[in-house]
Amino acid sequence: MKFFKINPNTNFNLLCSFINPHKFGQKIMSEKTQIHFILIKDLSVSAANILKQDALRVGAELVTHKEVITAKITHSNALLMATKEQIQKLIAKEKLQDFGLKNLANFLENDFTKPKNAELMAVINVNEDSFNEQSRVNEKNFEKKLIEFLELEPEYIDIGAVSSRPKSVYCGKEEEFRRLKGVLDLIYSQNYYEKAIFSLDSFDEYCLEYALNKGFKFINDISSLRNVNLAKLASKYNAKYCLMHMQNDPLTMQDDPKYDDLLDEMSSFFKEKLEILDTLGVKESILDVGIGFGKSAEHNMILIKHLEHFLKFKKPLLVGASRKSVINAYHKSEVKDRLAGTLYLHLKAFENGASIIRVHDLYEHKQLFALEKAMQGIGV
Repeated sequence: MKFFKINPNTNFNLLCSFINPHKFGQKIMSEKTQIHFILIKDLSVSAANILKQDALRVGAELVTHKEVITAKITHSNALLMATKEQIQKLIAKEKLQDFGLKNLANFLENDFTKPKNAELMAVINVNEDSFNEQSRVNEKNFEKKLIEFLELEPEYIDIGAVSSRPKSVYCGKEEEFRRLKGVLDLIYSQNYYEKAIFSLDSFDEYCLEYALNKGFKFINDISSLRNVNLAKLASKYNAKYCLMHMQNDPLTMQDDPKYDDLLDEMSSFFKEKLEILDTLGVKESILDVGIGFGKSAEHNMILIKHLEHFLKFKKPLLVGASRKSVINAYHKSEVKDRLAGTLYLHLKAFENGASIIRVHDLYEHKQLFALEKAMQGIGV
């Protein structure tokens, strides 16, 4: 007899292939392999006592304020800890309860399934003021950079011609189009658009429609749907539409923005905007929490750590933290020296639910996710 302490994140089905249990038993036990944390704010004492008893009955746990049992308080924050199997039992129970517990049951019914593979979006900036100097090209060396990226087979190529860094000023549609026209024509004439999904990082209608007529299939709108015509273009051309959250705009973003409840406010934002996109006929929408756009370093870390929350919208999640100042906030560094921090944040974003990772350093990310995929394929 031998004993081994192994990683609890090891793929359960891979372990079962080593053990060879009964298939029916394997399916039942697979729903017990992970403890889910559900944070509940402002739970009434009545609801807390009911939920506590229901949780204990199914084998789950509910952590509440110490005074809930004495009723010296009226509300408590709480943490529900349960397996998938236990959650399913709780859903049935809480649907029969009052005190707002039906709303909890509805929330628990959401499918928070994380992606199995990361798709990469490689960034090429056709301007001279993007915050990452290494991502900049001009019309003369654009094709060389594009070919280098295409050889690495990213799922997406994101082209930008204007900077959206904090305090940046929009150059105007005429100047943006002047920078873009040559590269858009090149992508179309050489059929490069057939080798990846091309995205335009813009909020100008004219530039976007021109790109859509040149083989582009993705609108990367950082303006938080301030102009619904961009979504209408996505509907008209059957293009993917990425909705990013941003507080204010690049020029007026605050260095120390305030949120009463970050996750709740972000959820309300996405819910409202997705309803608009639905009415406009957008078929494929992607959500971007907008790392660095009107958020403090701590806000950015919170969003990456708890990204799984936004899977409730059943939309792919895009994260772009590449070489951003959040890294500098925790380890002083220039933009050129932030690759290690970028790789860490992007790996965590994927582990926590991101489907698409927007990157400047494509080769390094291909290597990172090749190893991550290999690691997930290791059993015993």
